[in-house]
Amino acid sequence: MTDIILESVRAIVLLILVIFLFISGRGRFHQFQRGWTLILLGFSLLLFGSILDITDNFPSLNPWIFIGDTEVEAFLEKFVGFLGGFVFLAIGLVLWIPQVQNMAQLVDERTRDLQAANDKLSQEIAERKRAELVKQEFTSTVNHELRTPLTSIKGALGLIRTGTIAPLPDQTLALLDIAYRNGERLEALINDLLDVEKLETGEMVFTLAPLDIRALIDEAIELNQECCEKYDVTFSLGDCAPNAWVEGDRDRLLQVMSNLMSNAAKFSESGKAVEITLATKNGAVRTSVRNYGKVIPKTVGNHIFEKFSQLNTSDNRQVGGTGLGLSIAKSIVEEHSGSIGYHSNATDGTTFYFALPSIDR
Repeated sequence: MTDIILESVRAIVLLILVIFLFISGRGRFHQFQRGWTLILLGFSLLLFGSILDITDNFPSLNPWIFIGDTEVEAFLEKFVGFLGGFVFLAIGLVLWIPQVQNMAQLVDERTRDLQAANDKLSQEIAERKRAELVKQEFTSTVNHELRTPLTSIKGALGLIRTGTIAPLPDQTLALLDIAYRNGERLEALINDLLDVEKLETGEMVFTLAPLDIRALIDEAIELNQECCEKYDVTFSLGDCAPNAWVEGDRDRLLQVMSNLMSNAAKFSESGKAVEITLATKNGAVRTSVRNYGKVIPKTVGNHIFEKFSQLNTSDNRQVGGTGLGLSIAKSIVEEHSGSIGYHSNATDGTTFYFALPSIDR
């Protein structure tokens, strides 16, 4: 009885091992499949011999050729099963082990290559971080150092232009106007660079509070009247949905509105109106600014929201710009968990819009 139990346990273990090897090797080990197949065949023959060995304990099975205690069964058990199994197992291991060793060496080589690449990448990332830090410190220092003298220069030019100090010839006033406008452009560039730096480093502070977007639009129109006069356009208030409230930073969203409105004025046809609309849909408040002018090519896509991105048109060269306004607007809107985009065609003009999550009031 003990022999039957031990032989049965051996057969069960071999059966589990054969099933495991078959499942594990299926579709794998292509480069040394022959050795793996011989190993599997060897364990299968050992299982076959073990099953025949169990039948020795049942005399009633003797009439059968392949089972029972017969010479044929003994031959199959000893020579085909056990001996054949061990032979195939040995040959398989001889073929398989060197290939596994070669694979292990290859894995070690690839691991060393990956480690070297990872070390190089880590070094490049560290160097890039150091360079980025140096760039940020340099930008911050230069911007702050430029802002103070620029404010003084603008103040002095503005005072002289008013004629308070002394009357000036028209030619001199024209030169002062040019200098003052260029000072304004330089100041705008410095402010944009500082905003970009703060957004990238996470230092820009947002003070969120319930905000009526309709009231924000009215304020933006009032603040940007100078653009109307400068580019000979008008700001027109179109359809505006009631009760359009969001949780936002008033000053930053006013900056977004001013940027979209000034861009629309710059690229609008002279004498045309820039239309501003407000809509609420699917839990969002969407503000749109539409102008009629040059169509933005489809190839531009969302690249227009990248830093220093400018349309390569003659109008753009005439109106100038830092190429940072839309990038800053996009970052501010995304900080409010919103989205920004545009669509442009010859029929409907160009519309820039941003959508913010609405709140109940």
